[in-house]
Amino acid sequence: MAPPDDAPIIGSARRVAIAADSCALLTPEFVNRHSIQVAQMRINIGNESFNDNPNLNYADIYTRIVDQPETRAWVSAPLPEVWLATIRKAAERADSVICITVAAGLSASYDSARVAAEIAQNENKNLDVRVVDSSTISGALKLLVMDATRATDIGLDASAVVDHIQQTKSTLRTIAVVDQLNRIHHIANTPKTAIKLGRVLNIKPIVTFDTDQFRLVSKPFSIRSAIHRMLRNIADHLGEAPARFVVLHVNALDRAKFIADQIRANCDCQLMDISDFHPFIGLYSGSGAVGIAWQQLPPEDL
Repeated sequence: MAPPDDAPIIGSARRVAIAADSCALLTPEFVNRHSIQVAQMRINIGNESFNDNPNLNYADIYTRIVDQPETRAWVSAPLPEVWLATIRKAAERADSVICITVAAGLSASYDSARVAAEIAQNENKNLDVRVVDSSTISGALKLLVMDATRATDIGLDASAVVDHIQQTKSTLRTIAVVDQLNRIHHIANTPKTAIKLGRVLNIKPIVTFDTDQFRLVSKPFSIRSAIHRMLRNIADHLGEAPARFVVLHVNALDRAKFIADQIRANCDCQLMDISDFHPFIGLYSGSGAVGIAWQQLPPEDL
């Protein structure tokens, strides 16, 4: 989505910095190229705990728990002190810092960032810190941060960038299918008996994420059918409109590549990115899960 023509420009010196929590799935190359600061989440598996970062191999993490459905594994939001250090680092090269978090309804990252922003502004009265709830997750969050970075790259001021982010949020969609139900009980309010029945029937639930909550779309009986329905959902939503895509997976790269090829063949694909699901989702969805996040673009973005 292109920034509006009348958006305020702050001059050649880039004075707005972007910070995001690590659920945004930003690659080390993207982080370094755009000087983005990342507030690290914490990944917990059993009694082990370690910092998330753009260099982690999530596939290794999923492999560790694939045969351990009862092992407790979860992701903790960045603490306020983590966000504070992130904001301070971003402020070394900017007058304004915009912090973009995973959906506030799912994580404490947003609240932590707000606490940190208040502390940072009390430390430096000249620093402007804005905290934005993305209202989304994983691949869609990645698209949102990438779009916000484009807005800062052309020199928009902080208010214009935040306005642009809010407009972009309405263009984002996410859909996913869970292949195995081994770990879904760790997050879903579903009785284990129902989950066992779903496994016996080989149900592959398709879900979307909207307005801070997951919503069940359908319950096909094969992964092939589920992928076909997801692609049809995207085609029905987009029509001939151009879009950017992130295809996500948990230990299912071949499926992700197939989906990406189908999208390239049948949609006006302006960007294609294939990524592991962030553990924030992947630790619960289990092996074989695939998802698609997309951002519909207006014609002028072509």
